[in-house]
Amino acid sequence: MMSILIGIHVFAIFLIIYHHVLYPMLLTVMTNGKLEDHSASLPIIDETELPEITMFIPAYNEEKWIRAKLINITMLDYPKDKLHVLVMCDGCTDNTYDAALEYLQNPECADLKIQVVNCEENRGKVAVINDAMTRVTTDIVAMSDVSAIISIDALKLAAHALQAPQVGAINSKYQIYDKGTSVDSSYWEYQSQIKQKESLLGSTLGAHGAFYIFRRELFTPLDADTINDDFIIPMQIIAKGFQVKQLSQINALELEATDSSMDGARRKRISAGNIQQVLRLKALMMPKHRYVAFVFLSGKGLRIAIPFLLIVIYLTNAFLLATHQMFVYEFIIQNLLYGLMFFDLRYEIKTNNKVFKLLSYAFRGHLNSFLGALDYVVHQGKVPWKKVN
Repeated sequence: MMSILIGIHVFAIFLIIYHHVLYPMLLTVMTNGKLEDHSASLPIIDETELPEITMFIPAYNEEKWIRAKLINITMLDYPKDKLHVLVMCDGCTDNTYDAALEYLQNPECADLKIQVVNCEENRGKVAVINDAMTRVTTDIVAMSDVSAIISIDALKLAAHALQAPQVGAINSKYQIYDKGTSVDSSYWEYQSQIKQKESLLGSTLGAHGAFYIFRRELFTPLDADTINDDFIIPMQIIAKGFQVKQLSQINALELEATDSSMDGARRKRISAGNIQQVLRLKALMMPKHRYVAFVFLSGKGLRIAIPFLLIVIYLTNAFLLATHQMFVYEFIIQNLLYGLMFFDLRYEIKTNNKVFKLLSYAFRGHLNSFLGALDYVVHQGKVPWKKVN
């Protein structure tokens, strides 16, 4: 019995080390020497041959950011006659709709094909996306959050990359304007590097709602209870045999700062979405999908399991205390660390120690992931669309 517990204990520790250390190292080795940008080998598109694109922007109480978003659109380097913009205000209780209409009166908007739709009822983001896709007539669709601005050449770069027939969607490099702590900045840079390496292997899994673009014919209407639409849509495209690439030259900059409460809510929602994604897209974890299965299992799959693996490690450690002094030392260290982390969670210890800040960031992330997973199970996936960054 004790040998089984030791095996479980060691295996759980290995999985955590694999996810955080070995998996990124494997990605680096496997992508070494691969071409950073698949579109570099594609012919340059003449401006007259650029495809028509619809940029869809779902909005819910975005009065603060809608003007900046529309200014960003007017500055995009793309033929005005080939760019359609659809803004759908989903039952906003602020002045998002009026603010959008007011800005459209400016001369710089005169030649733009911008449609602003005001939905009286707050139906939720997924319902709005499904509705919007029935209104789109162009072959290419871009989705972008209101609070994110994109690089002026984003559409041209994406259109160029979509020349490759095997590519179904293009993801951008996500950045945040208000970087908060250095740990926040490091985390998002790390995530961007992981996605870039996943892309080099074949496909990056999912996208970020700040900006991504795809072929309209590959869109599948979303189930009403879908949580993370910006992950499900690209994954459905991968399931159809197409690739999703990340172009690091396309930048999407998030303007809205995220405080600790918003970050917690965001992580809980993402965790609930991760469970839903694994359950609904489990077919992509089969060996026939090769690199996609490897990345899905090593990344999203294990990320869901980390909080539960930590619990397994703690409990098995408690049962193994009498077998060897090593487990006693390990148990003491675990209790000291968890005690310190919960104390920091309550009182927010002020320190510049990078190791402590990294541990605190990871602990809060995994705790919120655990709570999000429980929330998904309890509410059976019925998570409403709230304004969470």
